[in-house]
Amino acid sequence: MLLSLIIPTYNESKNIPILIERIADTLSDISKEVIIVDDNSPDKTWEIARTLSNEYPWLRVIRRMSDRGLSSAVLAGFEISEGDILAVMDSDLQHDEKALLSFISAFEKGAEIVVGSRKIAGGGIEDWSPFRKFVSWSATVLAKVALTKSVSDPMSGFFAIKRKIYETYKHEINPRGFKILLEFLARAKNTRIDEVGYTFRGRVHGESKLSSKVIFDYIFALYELSIGKYLPTQFIKYGIIGFSGLIIATAIIFICQHFTNLSKSYSIALSIEISILTNFYLNNYWTFKNFKLKGLWKILRGLATFHAICLGGALINQAIALKMLTYGMDVYLSNAFGYFIAAIWNYIINVNITWKGKPEHG
Repeated sequence: MLLSLIIPTYNESKNIPILIERIADTLSDISKEVIIVDDNSPDKTWEIARTLSNEYPWLRVIRRMSDRGLSSAVLAGFEISEGDILAVMDSDLQHDEKALLSFISAFEKGAEIVVGSRKIAGGGIEDWSPFRKFVSWSATVLAKVALTKSVSDPMSGFFAIKRKIYETYKHEINPRGFKILLEFLARAKNTRIDEVGYTFRGRVHGESKLSSKVIFDYIFALYELSIGKYLPTQFIKYGIIGFSGLIIATAIIFICQHFTNLSKSYSIALSIEISILTNFYLNNYWTFKNFKLKGLWKILRGLATFHAICLGGALINQAIALKMLTYGMDVYLSNAFGYFIAAIWNYIINVNITWKGKPEHG
């Protein structure tokens, strides 16, 4: 049974030599390959790792020049690995490499996913602030609410899976964020999951990667893996942009009605055109960020397509708004109602035409 251990790195040049020596001692009798995936660290972690590979023939190094992110680094390592067991651990010396032996033992007993846990018997944490403890507790509660199958330590970055689990679900995995374990827990539902307790050590060299972005990505991932299956975050974003467009459109109508001689019909038409332009820009750079249209030609073509699609929505918008006016409804409410119906049309068509393509991750 070959173990493939993936270690994502970024600015861990001081820790890597220590970690590799510890792994060599701990796993001396284990058939293994260790794959370091480095995001082109400024401190040249990748270079130091390559030097170490001369001493340890089972050590492989990938230096990524463009892609970024822990989860995508893990997947990059998985993709070139050859092992029957695919394990992941951090490079900052906080994960206990000796727990890998317990991982292997769990797989030999039938486990398909093994999670290193700080929160079960045999587990613990060294030197955490009250804030870190609160974040960890909150993350665990959120995971148990959001996922049908969770574990005691869902934020763990120390875990292993059988290759068949990776091969089965790899095309469904979203490489966003830091906690790719969530993806496998959410998708591989009918699997045996074991947990191994270990003590999470304090960091000696380098800086913690925990940040507000990591916390946001974790919450975002939980949403996508639960409610997001029924109400995609992309649609939520589109709705937010649509609402901002409604505010802009309402402001344009107000200006036209109070400072110009334009009729209500022309005021609504002008407000629709301006909101289309702002909506295209904001959707391209936020809602459909992973499908972003780049380059003058693609942007112009996308804008023309967006206009053509929204023209149908605009006609729906204006027709409904004018109809509501005949019933005595306020001009602003009339426009808002028509805008809402048109937004649904626009989203469905734009997803399948304007921003249809392969997503960019990183």
